Amino acid sequence: MATYAYYCSHTLTKSINVMKASGLHFISSDKIDKPKWDQLVEHSNNASIFCYSWYLDSFCNWNAIILGDYIGAIAIPVKKNWGFTAVFQPPFVQKCEWFGKDLDQKQREGCFARIHRFASIINFNSNIDWLKEGNPRTNLILSLGHYDNIYAGYSKSLAKNINKNKQTIEVRDADQIGNAVELYKKAYGALNPHLDQAAYDSLTLMVAKKGDNFMCKEVYQNGALIAALLFAYGKGSLHYILGAPTSIGRKHNAVSVALDSVIRQYSDRNLKLDFEGSSIPSVKAFYESFGAQNEPFYEIEATKSWILGLKQIYKRVLRS
Repeated sequence: MATYAYYCSHTLTKSINVMKASGLHFISSDKIDKPKWDQLVEHSNNASIFCYSWYLDSFCNWNAIILGDYIGAIAIPVKKNWGFTAVFQPPFVQKCEWFGKDLDQKQREGCFARIHRFASIINFNSNIDWLKEGNPRTNLILSLGHYDNIYAGYSKSLAKNINKNKQTIEVRDADQIGNAVELYKKAYGALNPHLDQAAYDSLTLMVAKKGDNFMCKEVYQNGALIAALLFAYGKGSLHYILGAPTSIGRKHNAVSVALDSVIRQYSDRNLKLDFEGSSIPSVKAFYESFGAQNEPFYEIEATKSWILGLKQIYKRVLRS
C-alpha cells in the first residue's frame, strides 16, 4: 500500500502546481455543472454508464476533477469515517473512470496528488493505474458480434448445459427488479457485506427512475421462478449488475441459459457484455466459458502515513 511518505511536501506542491497549470480543477459536489458533466459522458467514447451524474448520485456523494471547460473528468466518491475523508468505490459502480480528453503523465501526477491531498484514505477502482502499482482486477468482456460465432467460442461443458436445459426453461422480461435483488441477497448477500439494504434500495429506486437504461430477466420452470438477472445498458455496453438462481435454478443452469438468451438477443448490435469480474476463480472460469476476455482495471489504495501510524499505535494499545 502506498503512503504519503512517498509523496514528500515538495513533490505534492510541484504536482499540484502542475495540475493548475494543466487546466485541471478540483470541483466540490455542489459546484459541478451536472448538464455539462452528462454531456461530456454522452460524447466520450471512453465513458461508461457509471459516469453519468444520475448513476453516481444514486450511490454516493462525489466531487470531481475536471479538465478545462468539461473536456475531461473523473468522479471522486467521498465519505467521512471517524472524521477522516475517504475516497471509496460506491456499491454497484464498477470503477471511477477518467473519461473525455486523455491526460498526459504530468497531468496524471497532478491529478492524483490532488486526490491524495484531499483524502486521508483512498481505496477505489479506476481505468488508470494512477500509482503505477495498483492491483489489477479481472474484468471479463464479451464482444457481441454474430451469435453463431459467439456460440462457437463457448466451452463444451457450457454449451452442453445450455442445450440440456433451455427446452424446459423460459426467460422472461421483468418490469421490476425486486425478485432479482431478493434472490441475489439470499444467494450471495453474505459474501458481499459491503452491500447493505440502503444500497439495494438505492439500486431499486434508480432502476425505477431510469428504466430505459436497465434490463431485468427472470427465469421460470413450470411456472416457478428459478433465477433473475439485472443488466445496465448504455454507452455501448451491457453491464451484468447482479444475478442469482434458486437451488433448483442452480441445478438446471438457469443463469447460463439466461445469459445465452441475452447474448442471442443483443448480438450483432456492436455492443459489449461486461461480466464485471470476478477475482473468485470459479466465477472467473464461468464467465470465461462464454469466451469473455480480460480487460483489467485497477484497484488503487493509498493511506496517509500518519493514519498508518495511528493504526500501529492502536494495535499496540490493544496488546498492552
